[in-house]
Amino acid sequence: MGKYLKYILVFGLGYFSMVQHKANAQTSRSAYNFIDNPSFTKLAGLGGVNITSGNDVLMFTSNPALLDSVSINTPAFHYLNFPGGINVATMGYNFQASNGGVFGVALQYFDYGNFEGFDPIGISTGDFGANEFSFAVGYAQKMGVFRYGANVKILGSVLEGYQAYAMVFDFGVNYHHPEKDLVFGLNVRNLGFNMSTYIEGQKLQLPFDVRFGGSFKPEYAPFRFHLTLKNLNGRERDFFLPDPSLNRENVSLVDKMFRRAVLGVEVLPSENFTVRLGYNHLIRKEFGTSTGAGAGGFSGGFAFKVKKFELSYSRMFYNIPGGSNVFGISTSINEWRTF
Repeated sequence: MGKYLKYILVFGLGYFSMVQHKANAQTSRSAYNFIDNPSFTKLAGLGGVNITSGNDVLMFTSNPALLDSVSINTPAFHYLNFPGGINVATMGYNFQASNGGVFGVALQYFDYGNFEGFDPIGISTGDFGANEFSFAVGYAQKMGVFRYGANVKILGSVLEGYQAYAMVFDFGVNYHHPEKDLVFGLNVRNLGFNMSTYIEGQKLQLPFDVRFGGSFKPEYAPFRFHLTLKNLNGRERDFFLPDPSLNRENVSLVDKMFRRAVLGVEVLPSENFTVRLGYNHLIRKEFGTSTGAGAGGFSGGFAFKVKKFELSYSRMFYNIPGGSNVFGISTSINEWRTF
């Protein structure tokens, strides 16, 4: 399978780009944007967007090229407590393929809680729930200095009695310098099609995205720096101006460019302890208020190993009132084996 993966990637990118371009030419509504919310600690700690930081069970959901043999046979579970009573559970597992590649499976489940329903004249119809999920299967293979990967994902959204489902694909390729700790990555996300929509005949726009990033760790320094650029496909689906006195023409070119950039730093004092820091300019600008943005856009976290477990925590700040907390735990099955 590995030797044909690069041909599958080229064909898949060309075919689905054509389909996506045709779909975007028609009026549609954005859907499944939950998939871009960082629901596990490493991604949240590095600013919410990253395609170059591997050695983690769940990072392949951000870029399938990050599937590597370091985290195989390691189940992971992460819990995200989001503002407004939204609860998110994410779990994943990676395992080695017989040809040297790596497979990954992951489930992300978003529970938005209960809401009170009313009919058109205002009479209560009782409570109803809302939830969304993503189930992903990924595969990656190393070929020289490159690592190629692909994901297939089933996305689901259930809002009261309305349901929508889609199948999407991610493609990624990362370049690893043969001597230096230097990585460049390219990621195309959420190319695919709707299998059903909330209302018959409704057109839903998938959260298609193109991302490019790089990371570098200076020799002997306990730091690794990351820069990821998102939304490079030209669409501004995530470009929002909270101040009604502004419009897109009033926003400078530099500001627009920084809204697409996410910065991250890994501090690596030892093999058993890691600190993660991130900055997301888009979040800071869009959650800002007339009184300021506070710590909005910044994030941070850590991971440490205790015996056979790795425990991790991250916090993303959205505005002055607070942010989201993410907790994670993982363990290697190989360390528990006695045979």
